[in-house]
Amino acid sequence: MQENKKAFRIVITGNIGSGKSQFCKYLEEFGERIVYADEVAREVFIENRELWLQRWGRGILTDSEVDRKKVAEIVFKDRAELDFLNANTHPQTIARFEEISRETEERYVLFEVPLLFEAKITHLFDYIVLVTADRDLVLERLAIRNPNDIENMKLRLDSQIPDEEKIEKSNLVIYNNGTKEELKEAAFSFTKLIPDLLDHPFQGNI
Repeated sequence: MQENKKAFRIVITGNIGSGKSQFCKYLEEFGERIVYADEVAREVFIENRELWLQRWGRGILTDSEVDRKKVAEIVFKDRAELDFLNANTHPQTIARFEEISRETEERYVLFEVPLLFEAKITHLFDYIVLVTADRDLVLERLAIRNPNDIENMKLRLDSQIPDEEKIEKSNLVIYNNGTKEELKEAAFSFTKLIPDLLDHPFQGNI
């Protein structure tokens, strides 16, 4: 049996607080379907429950379920623990990305992968869209979003590769230093670019 040809894979990424999730929501409003890596990884995370308990003990449980926030507090303070988590979730997550790319009947698939560069999986995608914002603005957004958890948010931000490095390796950069309306306009503009990307990928900024 002939193997199905993979769809063109467009990935949207960005550091915490950059606005990538809001950008994806706008894309969905314009009719695009997004595959969220966090949702796929969450399924894998749940399936690996016993492995996490062996590693970190029953202190990570809340109401008999593994609490992802408790795990996050552990791994974002200890690189070795973060590497352990990633090593036991990324391969299965990647396998599901590949499955989605093969089985879709569409010409392209849009993925949202927050830790694209950190996971070293850029090679899995045909086109990289980075949503970025100035660090001061990111910290301001995080303080509004999580006023009681700002220190953990800073730890997560500092654990990610700086945007300056990611910009150089991205095909398209969305600068989200303005209003939500401007970000929505950028999302709309991007939807109009997609048909051309399938035949003529290009680099640029919005």
